[in-house]
Amino acid sequence: MRVAIVGSGKLGTPLGRLLAVAGHDVFFSDAEPDKVAAAAQAAEGEVRGGSPLEAARFGEVVVMAVGWESFPDVVAELGAALEGKIVIDPSNPIGERDGAAVVVAVPDGLTSPQYQQHVLGERVRLVRTFNTKYPNELLDLGLAGQRGGARADMPYWGDDDAAKKAVVPLIEDAGFTAIDGGGLSEAL
Repeated sequence: MRVAIVGSGKLGTPLGRLLAVAGHDVFFSDAEPDKVAAAAQAAEGEVRGGSPLEAARFGEVVVMAVGWESFPDVVAELGAALEGKIVIDPSNPIGERDGAAVVVAVPDGLTSPQYQQHVLGERVRLVRTFNTKYPNELLDLGLAGQRGGARADMPYWGDDDAAKKAVVPLIEDAGFTAIDGGGLSEAL
């Protein structure tokens, strides 16, 4: 599958690496070209790199591995390139203030992915996953599962059953056991 990674940082790089090792065609992107080059170099398999817009146009599935607070700006930048696509949201409502991580209030009493779906619009098929493991453990847990070791659980949520079904093989290929958590209103 063609997988675009928008945001080649702490989460996007290890996740893209796991998917590339599993044989997926991965396109790394970031606002900082140096991060793209480093992510592509760290990965094995079929990888390429470029701008976030190029990535969104390339991917059958687009992983939005960007900070929660920057999500609306990145979505606005990508615009119509996301329409009809399956978007994976691994972000949590956490921001940074004075160098410290802080929980950000999600507007209107929504869950984080319900809000992200609102930002994306109804023509984008959102699945929430890869948000329950710390980025520094994601690669180790995924590689262990890919190599036949114990597989960590990886829940996923979504309101589009076909999109959820399409994401399950990516979760499993990344070395995890996919666990259906229900709809976006039930998401962590």
